[in-house]
Amino acid sequence: MLKKVAWMLVISLLAFLVVAQFLPREHRVQRGIFVEQPASLVFTLLNGYSHFNEWSPWAARDASARYSASGPDYGTGARLDWQGDPRIVGTGWQRITFSEPHRRIDMQLDFGEQGTANSSFLIDEVQGGTALQWQFRTDVTEGKGYLGRVLGRYFGLFLEKWIGDDYEQGLAAFKQYAETFPGTDFAAADIKLVEAEAREILYVEGQSGHDPDEVAQALASAFGEVIRFLAEQEIELAGQPMAITRQWDDDRYFFEAALPVSRLPESTNGRVMAGMSPQGRAVRLVHTGPYDQMRDAYDELSAWMAAHRIEAGEVSWEHYISDPGSTPAQDLVTHIYFLVGD
Repeated sequence: MLKKVAWMLVISLLAFLVVAQFLPREHRVQRGIFVEQPASLVFTLLNGYSHFNEWSPWAARDASARYSASGPDYGTGARLDWQGDPRIVGTGWQRITFSEPHRRIDMQLDFGEQGTANSSFLIDEVQGGTALQWQFRTDVTEGKGYLGRVLGRYFGLFLEKWIGDDYEQGLAAFKQYAETFPGTDFAAADIKLVEAEAREILYVEGQSGHDPDEVAQALASAFGEVIRFLAEQEIELAGQPMAITRQWDDDRYFFEAALPVSRLPESTNGRVMAGMSPQGRAVRLVHTGPYDQMRDAYDELSAWMAAHRIEAGEVSWEHYISDPGSTPAQDLVTHIYFLVGD
């Protein structure tokens, strides 16, 4: 009887080993969802790890897990390490290895003793929003000994269910999260973080309503006062005009019409004042086109800052790079700045 049982165990073990050789070692899991947001926003939210735990299917399962981001904030090299309950999220890291703006993000994943894998977000802008695909790829035999490779091939049979369920939950949570953001597409906007340098300026404070023609008239009048003062004091211009926003409320716009100058006078008169332009870390958008079409540029800038989790400071300003007297309206270049908040 014992001999018969022994032979059955041997045969079962041999069958187990032989069958394993015919099981796939490479597995791919993919899930998708439609997000009612532009691809520029979807890409930005996924192209780093500052938003990851807001929608991750694993974050809520292990509240005690610790996460640490390193490398650049966005793009290739951005990395997230985690350490948690080995029965839930375990220990590991993931790193962005490739990033194509608004199209694709590839990641390398390392789960320690549990192996490695690769993952990708495929982003396709379609009518009304973005089709988002989340892929998972792994070789269940890589880096393992003989028994580990055998067990890995059987383990791979469950990946479609385990990973697929997690990806479906994560995508649903991501969709809900992403659709809380402003929906303005900023893909074509020229926006970057810069260090604004303080410059000596002479300026006049003013205010107006929100109507573009009224704003233009108020600024022209204020700049005229500064220019007349420059002529009287024989002070040279040292840059293009700036309109520094001090307050924008429901119906009024409060500004400083400022001109960079070669030197500051010992004293001023009338409404003209001397000072320094804003300085510090700022977000800058380069707008090309008529002044009365800058509203869209502000919407793009606001959406970009929200997606990058950047809070606006108390000061913003417009720097009029082109001379409107000699430049066609469609070619006017204006730099729009927002100081970054604390």
